Amino acid sequence: MQLNPQQREQLRLSLLRFLDENPSRFGLPTGYLLQAVRAEGRQGLIEQQVTAELEYLKDKGLVNEPAKILSPENRNWKITADGRDFLAQNQA
Repeated sequence: MQLNPQQREQLRLSLLRFLDENPSRFGLPTGYLLQAVRAEGRQGLIEQQVTAELEYLKDKGLVNEPAKILSPENRNWKITADGRDFLAQNQA
């Protein structure tokens, strides 16, 4: 599924919103986030696309990856304080 810039921005905001709704210190796994954005109607997305957008958000300091002792290859994501601020400023 090819995303135009507006769709990509909406995907990033959705990912931030899902992460913001999770109070756990362990974050959410990539697979769960993929299911959540698909449930919003983005059926054609694949895990690599979601991971790429999460990497972008990580580079911007809006999300991070909590340290995992077991199965570090199964990546989890958590919103940062900067991510919550960004989300608050960009929600309509």
